[in-house]
Amino acid sequence: MKPASSALQTLLASRQFYAADLYTFSLTGGGTLRYCSGDRDITADGNLFTSQGPRIDRKDNKAKCHWKIGVETDTLVFDVMPQATDLVNGQKFLAAIVQGAFDGAELTLERAFMVHYGDTSAGTVVLFAGRVAEIDLGRAVATFSVNSHLELLNLQLPRNLWQPGCVNALGDASCGVDLADYAVGRTAVSGSTSHLVKATLTQATGYFDQGKIFFNSGANDGLTRSVKSWTHGSPGTVALLAPLPNAPAASDTFTIYPGCDKTLGSNGCAKFANTARFRGFPYIPTPDTAV
Repeated sequence: MKPASSALQTLLASRQFYAADLYTFSLTGGGTLRYCSGDRDITADGNLFTSQGPRIDRKDNKAKCHWKIGVETDTLVFDVMPQATDLVNGQKFLAAIVQGAFDGAELTLERAFMVHYGDTSAGTVVLFAGRVAEIDLGRAVATFSVNSHLELLNLQLPRNLWQPGCVNALGDASCGVDLADYAVGRTAVSGSTSHLVKATLTQATGYFDQGKIFFNSGANDGLTRSVKSWTHGSPGTVALLAPLPNAPAASDTFTIYPGCDKTLGSNGCAKFANTARFRGFPYIPTPDTAV
């Protein structure tokens, strides 16, 4: 059963209404995209869903929601046919897919039922919610496969493995490090590209390796990227694991956080004075010597 307000139930019982699908993509790197299947824009729950975005087709035989009884993962498959004017963080839609903008993105599919087109006061029904699993890309069409959140139950047990590196995630409850205490705010300098951010930072080479960088202004405002490596210099260079859609301008501000290599070395727990919470096993035998 899908929850619905009493007003929506009354509207459905009348069998006289307009209907439109609403798609919300929450991108892992920052940003939210909202599209509707109608021929005019729709506002629901205070959010604007544009009708001018890419065409999303669920009428094909394979483009359907599949709900299953039990704990088997539900799936949603649909085709997206973008136009040349459809942009994601400044990039063309298909190019953004290639760059990984939709990797692991959260999708919510709702259906709005309306007495008059655009009147969503009766509320919406959530048909599906999950994460983007696979995208088959063609020259003009992208086929999205989305798995429901039941997929998160598909974990290896036991949860914590015996391994040399720490099993904590930097900043989680087990780790205990407050990353806000280590945040460094700076401004990008000239010479930055979509892969390399030039900045003046005093930290030694390697300090920000495996960390993250968050942009507070400019064309990349609101976007986050993982840091591949940091090289000190005048200026220094922050190499990104995945490229930005736009090269940072010299006036763009960002906040950068250090990373942890999950060891007891200088770029691990010692960097955060947190060796007491180290949960790795550095002296565990390697697989070829363990018997």
